[in-house]
Amino acid sequence: SQLPFSLWSKMLATSRKRWILFNGLSSYFLSMMMLYQMSPFFQLYAEETTHISGATVGVIFSVLPTSSFLFSPLAGLYIVRVGPPVALWSGLVLLAFSTLMFGMSRSLDGWIFWRAVQGAATAPIYSSVAVMFANTFHGPGEFAWVNGIQEAMANIGFAVGPTMGGILFQWGGFFAPFAVSAVGHLLFVAFSLFAPTGAPPVDDQLESLLDDEEVVVAGLRDILTKEILLIIPAGIIIPGFFGSLDPVYAGHLLDSLGDISESTIGSLMGLPAVPSVGLALAVPFLMEKYSGHKVMTFGILLVSLTSILLGLSDPSAVEIVGWGLTLEPGSRGQWVLQVTLGLFVGSASVFGWTPVMPDMMEKAAKQVADRRGISMQAATAIVSPAVSSLFNAGAAIGEAVGPIGGGMLMARIGFAGTYVLLGLVFLIYGLALVMVPWSRSTEPHLPYRLPAATRLRTAVSVQDLNDPSPAVRRTPRAFSV
Repeated sequence: SQLPFSLWSKMLATSRKRWILFNGLSSYFLSMMMLYQMSPFFQLYAEETTHISGATVGVIFSVLPTSSFLFSPLAGLYIVRVGPPVALWSGLVLLAFSTLMFGMSRSLDGWIFWRAVQGAATAPIYSSVAVMFANTFHGPGEFAWVNGIQEAMANIGFAVGPTMGGILFQWGGFFAPFAVSAVGHLLFVAFSLFAPTGAPPVDDQLESLLDDEEVVVAGLRDILTKEILLIIPAGIIIPGFFGSLDPVYAGHLLDSLGDISESTIGSLMGLPAVPSVGLALAVPFLMEKYSGHKVMTFGILLVSLTSILLGLSDPSAVEIVGWGLTLEPGSRGQWVLQVTLGLFVGSASVFGWTPVMPDMMEKAAKQVADRRGISMQAATAIVSPAVSSLFNAGAAIGEAVGPIGGGMLMARIGFAGTYVLLGLVFLIYGLALVMVPWSRSTEPHLPYRLPAATRLRTAVSVQDLNDPSPAVRRTPRAFSV
């Protein structure tokens, strides 16, 4: 077990690593802030101006993740063809443009169309960041730490986005939040294009040795195992839970706390991210001590409990469920309860969500390394596009189903019934994870040279991959996709 400061010094030892970390974290933060900025005001604005229902608002929210899910497989292929940096920048530009057009729209058709374009733009952004991080920070514990920092930045974006969105909406109307965030994205892309990337030089001798090798990238059939199939639902449940809150949480806060402003609603909706920032950085410690799937299981069970308590806190709970946390709407006690539950939502989710990606990446890499007799570093580089696409596709499914399901269940069984029911579903999944036997491979892996013909090497240090510690060497073998 490495101390944090020694691990940090190794992770940030080169300008290339520092740049990739800054670029990836900044891109992730900006995109998360942009996507969540409309949460506190869009439901109320859309209902007032176009008279659409809450269920329809849920459909609008879900269009983005649905589109992201559909484009995630293509994003993996796009990254292999053009390289992670180009895929990232093009995604950011498309996201800025589509967000600007969404803010200029005033109709249901326009909102749905530009929301779909936003989803298409996020697919290469998230996959590119994951690929760059996995292929750059592949030392012991490095990727888990970087993933924890990434989730901390995402939670900061989740907290800042709704707060800034509510403030800008009150200041400049509907268009202002989208215009400001679009300009911010474009300025960041311009800065990134002119800043040094610190990409590693290509080893000419290595390239000449591998010019004739088949370009290989792991496909889904190379990485899917029983354990990964059990992990995938966790990557769907957590974003689905948050997504379900998008179209209904503002109404719940109004019912519970009385007549409050959009900026106050935005601050309360960003509240779950406050504890998540620190806890996301603690998750790598817990993963190292207890394993990723144990931390994930603990998080799922916490989300279950939090969802049930959130449903019981609604003023309609007694009428719908038969029992509830009966507090007077707008009272001091109700304010304390809603703030506490907001903090619990973020705390529970970070334990269930943060371990998913590194656990999937590690298990997929071990599967490929064991099967092909290659090093973990090379296996990680080869599986990272497929794993990141699979992970982002699962998250997109949750984000797509969540708003639609939240809106539909809200219309049928109310806020209280919806979150008590979801809590029970999460509880069943969490108990299933407790009962499943998990394996942990400790077999050493042989070295492997990454094919030079793929643009994935622009995010991989040739020296890191081709100067392995084991003395045993073996002729590399190509993957079949």
